[in-house]
Amino acid sequence: MQLNLKKIVIGSLFLLLCNLVAAHVTYHYAQPALVEEAIDEWETHLYKVANDLESALNDSSAKHWESIALKASERYAADAYIVLAENLAAYEQDLFSRARLNKQQKFIDLSTSSVFYVLDEQQLMVLENVYFDSLMNWLSDWLLWLVATVLNLGALLAFTLYCWAEQRRLVKNIANINEKTCAGTNSIDDQISHIKHYLSDISAQNQTQLNLQRDLLHGVAHEFRSPMARMQFALDMLEDAEEQDRQDLTLSMQKALQGLDDLVKELLSYARLKDGTTVLNIEFCSLVELLKQAIKQVEPFYPSIQFEIKDSQIEAEVDTHLLTRLFINILRNAGRFAKSKCEISLILKSDSIHCMFEDDGIGIPPGKISRIFEPFTRLEPSRSRDSGGCGLGLAIARSIAHLHGGELTVIEKQHGLGGACFCLVLSFNPR
Repeated sequence: MQLNLKKIVIGSLFLLLCNLVAAHVTYHYAQPALVEEAIDEWETHLYKVANDLESALNDSSAKHWESIALKASERYAADAYIVLAENLAAYEQDLFSRARLNKQQKFIDLSTSSVFYVLDEQQLMVLENVYFDSLMNWLSDWLLWLVATVLNLGALLAFTLYCWAEQRRLVKNIANINEKTCAGTNSIDDQISHIKHYLSDISAQNQTQLNLQRDLLHGVAHEFRSPMARMQFALDMLEDAEEQDRQDLTLSMQKALQGLDDLVKELLSYARLKDGTTVLNIEFCSLVELLKQAIKQVEPFYPSIQFEIKDSQIEAEVDTHLLTRLFINILRNAGRFAKSKCEISLILKSDSIHCMFEDDGIGIPPGKISRIFEPFTRLEPSRSRDSGGCGLGLAIARSIAHLHGGELTVIEKQHGLGGACFCLVLSFNPR
């Protein structure tokens, strides 16, 4: 199961937008309606308390007022007391005056959740902070949090279900791997054994990749060490050197820097080819023309070597830039080790094209054939005409061949020039 960054960002932004819209609608529309309903229920409850208090006080004498106040305090979880009108707060005196004016025996104050009952001309019974709780009152206080919780829990549940569905799909795909080879082995033990072998193969592949990366890192460190050492030596000698020596040392540093630059370029090219991001620009072209262009670029480095194409007009759809580079890398390898000649032949078969590169050199030393396509692998310097390159040429060439659905190998020829023979097989239909 893979969750790419783009999907995560889009999903997070969508969830944030849903939260903002839900908060706006709740705060401006739903919550005010609930608050109004809660206030109505609260007011109704206070009037009910006032009516109950009136029923208890009717026809009761003054000596029972204290006990009635105490019972009301316990019943409604309020502060109950009898107070003189002159001791009321200003706003309470105003309420009392209006009640007397309207000949009201009882009245309420929502702001303090209080119930007032007029006992006589100067005394009132007050129930202050009357406790009231209801679902509507709770919802009016917690609606925003409740909506946010439900919305985000719903999103979490949807994501969990998605992950569960993807897990089931993955399990099903693993169970169906190599179904043909597992036909007739339908038992649970056989399926578990097959999955274990599959996971073991994946683990081995991952370990191989890690080993390749480690070897590549070691090779890079080794290749950087030599030009950097030359530069360090030149810098140490530069201060005390004569004018002519200074020029030589400067030239040496420039060559070392150029070597580092070439190495970095080759490493970047190799990395792009290996990480699978390279996109082929397929064109219809003549392979002979591509070979002639490659030979034209290689010949100045090896003027004593004769590069000969056994003419065979074959045309195919390839990435001309990458394939030309593949040809150059193979031809430069042949030019380093050939004595005087390198032959290139094209062979057209029913479903593939075979490109043969053979030189008359000493060939590939025993034990080196299996490793010459690995990065930074070089043959013995004594066998080579020069020490150019950074050991990535054949590794890049094989990667280009793989991108074209082909393969680059070393073969043995019974009759020929007697040196190394590279065979490039392009497995696609030519025109």
